[in-house]
Amino acid sequence: MSAIKAAVSSGSQKTGELAKLIQIPYPVASDDQLIIKAVAYAANPTDWKHIVLGWGPAGSVVGSDVSGIVEKIGKNVKGFEVGDYVSTTLHGNHLQERGAFADYVIVDPDTSLKFDKASFDEAQLAPGTYPPSPIKNFEGAAAINLSLATVALSFADSLKIPDDKKENADTFILIWGGATSTGIVAIQIAKLVYGLKVITTASAKNHEFLKSLGADVVLDYRNPDIVESIIKVAGGKIAYALDSVSSKETYQQMYDSTKGSKKVAFDNLLFLTEKDIKLDPERKSDTFGGTLVYLATGETQVLGDLVIEATPELIRSYKHFWYDLLPPHLAQLKTPALRVLPNGLQSTNEALELLRENKVSGEKVVFRA
Repeated sequence: MSAIKAAVSSGSQKTGELAKLIQIPYPVASDDQLIIKAVAYAANPTDWKHIVLGWGPAGSVVGSDVSGIVEKIGKNVKGFEVGDYVSTTLHGNHLQERGAFADYVIVDPDTSLKFDKASFDEAQLAPGTYPPSPIKNFEGAAAINLSLATVALSFADSLKIPDDKKENADTFILIWGGATSTGIVAIQIAKLVYGLKVITTASAKNHEFLKSLGADVVLDYRNPDIVESIIKVAGGKIAYALDSVSSKETYQQMYDSTKGSKKVAFDNLLFLTEKDIKLDPERKSDTFGGTLVYLATGETQVLGDLVIEATPELIRSYKHFWYDLLPPHLAQLKTPALRVLPNGLQSTNEALELLRENKVSGEKVVFRA
């Protein structure tokens, strides 16, 4: 096979024209990677942002989340076999030879999950919406990895949460944006893996769903008294805070909501720092970090003028989570609700526009190859 079909960034920012379909060479993986035949794709906000903000050149293969069937295995890869059902995340949208939205995709084992074929439903989902559920099909599998790897790096490395449930039993984590795809996963991991108490924010329509995932307290971020409400319910016991929305406004609100708590670790997903918010000068023991999911593979990442390297400590923390802490709980994790688009890479632009126009809440946009 000399050429495959892929969705690549078009160079245009016009509605419905962010991506176009072209033929690219069949991928060449290293000895440390896999190649999978794609079965289903999931769209993420980072996909359209890379295109619109110029984080990758025109012609870059779009997409960060994909599930499929193992086609080839590098000689150094262990734990996978040809024919395995897997899902993975990767840094798409910035390379012309690699991204998730293609017929065949290069896969890094350290950001991939393998599923039991016997409990997997191969039947494709018809276009429409589906409620949250455990990972049981290719659409659901495609919907989880980017969020899961993000939470892994945030909790294990940036926030440095101890994995002792007894130690965490009376401690709160504040997750701003609980109905985002990252927030949905973060709530579950906070409860299942770390045993934390969870306070989160979301619109009222998502409150019961987030409580069903384990959130102890869900508050409406539209409430003008949201900050005071969180301070009251937390009682000074917030130790960790993750902003999955990651605007300057939400980061400030999250910081203000931890008033009265001592030594809080803060994290966000869009390179915000303490310089982006107004700090209380009396709070000197708080820490501030940022999470970039693509560091999970150990590769140096270049985003515009930013050059970010993965430290040995980051890799150790991430792998401890991915290989030691996560596996016992993977079967319990629920995906977001799925919004399934018509089959084929021609659904790429529709998926990107739904996210760019902020028409997705509590859902993951997916489609089959």
